[in-house]
Amino acid sequence: MRAPELIDEKLRSPRYVQAYSMLRDWISQGVYQPGAKLPPEGELCETFGVSRITIRKAIDMLVDDKLVVRQQGLGTFVVKDLAAAPVTGDMEQLLRKVQRLDNNTQIVDTALEDVVADAATAKDLALESGSHVLRATHLRLLDGQPIGYVEAFVPADLGLSFTASEIRQHPLLILLERKGIKVSAADQLIGAALADTRMARMLGTTVGAPLVKIQLIVFDDSQRPVERMVAWYRADHYQHHVYLTRKPGEALTAFNRSAVSGPRRKR
Repeated sequence: MRAPELIDEKLRSPRYVQAYSMLRDWISQGVYQPGAKLPPEGELCETFGVSRITIRKAIDMLVDDKLVVRQQGLGTFVVKDLAAAPVTGDMEQLLRKVQRLDNNTQIVDTALEDVVADAATAKDLALESGSHVLRATHLRLLDGQPIGYVEAFVPADLGLSFTASEIRQHPLLILLERKGIKVSAADQLIGAALADTRMARMLGTTVGAPLVKIQLIVFDDSQRPVERMVAWYRADHYQHHVYLTRKPGEALTAFNRSAVSGPRRKR
């Protein structure tokens, strides 16, 4: 395949994001097997029709995803244990889970403001330093008790506007689609955290209490990052449900459903 088939100059998504997305797909599809060496940078430049800087940025993103590792003097290799890499799930199911979460809980203390993106937000949204984003925050309640705090960021140059009423009624992920953004994918990371003074106060718990931290980057149909969301939930009100199946004739387990479930009621 040559460059015209891989890089679309009409897309707003940067070239390195397009190259990253394609390489990631090739890895997930088995074009490059675990432990396999990626083609040299020069060959990838020719394949995609882009500069070495662009290819290096794309590979940097793969390294950040723990999909590949660089070995000095040898090249770049797909990690041998892809089980540690992100699992591919069902985007439609994530949207349904988000909607269910919204139906079962209440949103309060919404705030909207135009701010300069911090370093982490600029990186995740592929923005230049100093770029502006719309920052939306809210507290999520279950049976009147605080269980989660959410921060979401949307690039200002998308030209979208939201009201506090809209944020209270629907998750930002749903609002993006309603305002014409075609959501095609999301990169989600779920981990553990401890409540600091600020989170303990917001969530009505103690400093050092266990929290579930969720980070989500949403992409449109051109693979441009259009939302960065970070949420903290009380661990005693959260569960993660994954349904596993094995395809006929396959020896390895495949994940065909993986998404965030809503906070659960404390028993």
